Amino acid sequence: MRYHLYRRPNKKTGAFWMDLRVNDCRYREPLGTTDRSEAHELMLKRIDHLKTKAPDPAKRGKSYGSMNVETGTKAYVQQRRAQVSPRMCAYWNDQSKPLAKHFGDLKLKNLTLEHINDYHSARLDQGKAPKTINGEVSVLRQLLKHAKLWYRFEDYKSIRNTKPPVGRALTAEEQQRLFEVAQSRETWLYAYTAAVLGAFCGMRGCEIKKLKWKDVDFAARVLDIRHSKTPAGWRAPTLNTVCKEALAALKAKAVLIHAASPEHFCFPSQLKGKIDATRPITSWRTAWRSLRTKAARNDEGEIIYPALEGLRFHDLRHTAVTVMAEAGLPDATIMAQVGHISPQMLKTYSHVRRLALNAAAAALEPTYIKPQIHAELVN
Repeated sequence: MRYHLYRRPNKKTGAFWMDLRVNDCRYREPLGTTDRSEAHELMLKRIDHLKTKAPDPAKRGKSYGSMNVETGTKAYVQQRRAQVSPRMCAYWNDQSKPLAKHFGDLKLKNLTLEHINDYHSARLDQGKAPKTINGEVSVLRQLLKHAKLWYRFEDYKSIRNTKPPVGRALTAEEQQRLFEVAQSRETWLYAYTAAVLGAFCGMRGCEIKKLKWKDVDFAARVLDIRHSKTPAGWRAPTLNTVCKEALAALKAKAVLIHAASPEHFCFPSQLKGKIDATRPITSWRTAWRSLRTKAARNDEGEIIYPALEGLRFHDLRHTAVTVMAEAGLPDATIMAQVGHISPQMLKTYSHVRRLALNAAAAALEPTYIKPQIHAELVN
């Protein structure tokens, strides 16, 4: 922490003043003494008092108002990191990069609604999706609210997202093809097991990566998920036989490489061929892309399953929710298994497949109307 003791010029008293910054707020106050040693002691006492004092919103706004987006975000993340997850801090830093590039040295106190609308237009011209842009501006909104500067943007409206959801649900045939290929190579063991937990347990990728062996109860066939997208995702889903056997095979490999202690991660970090079970895996992207490409094509390289060509890992979770919804399970049961999902989000996750629609059409077909065999088709 930087501080400065000084005498103000053109003052007859010659008393010392202090100039310092505590909790991102600047304080310039007189100390009422001409003795430097006494002034230094008074300043240290004042610092201790200011550290325990709740920040003044007005001063906080003034402090953040003099920053640009880049420095303001760094200060905001530093101040909030004790209350949020590291993943959220990384999200704020990542989403603020295009904001900082666009607004440059423009101070937060000088931002206007027109600036944000111009940002919308610029990002749309770059081909960015409305959801992406709204996510970036939401970080700016949080920063301005923290700085007590958002009151000037009451008329702000986010960009309407007219794009349909990108999620999809695999058919039974597509799932069979995907997992047959995934089991064909031993090097795909981690990707295969992760895919099993995604498709047949409804887990998110972030939940799978943070899973530890202490969280797996093979006897009770239950997982204890305590690392999720939000605390609402904490749950204890039941493992079916496929998931249990996949994890058991992974545990057997973990025993061989001495990575099966309760505190070890089920999916350990692998860097330059070295396995560190005390750290979680960061990505299985390479194996997943190779796996899905192999599953989508035949031996001659022709695409035979187009839905698998660009399959996202998260689509496996969409498939799990869809299967449970088609089976007629109550919404509460689905949410208990895959984590809290709002009714609107449940609609997004659940993709009614063609087989179910065919059954619905058959159920609606009346028996008392005879088909007109001799009807002519008119183009």
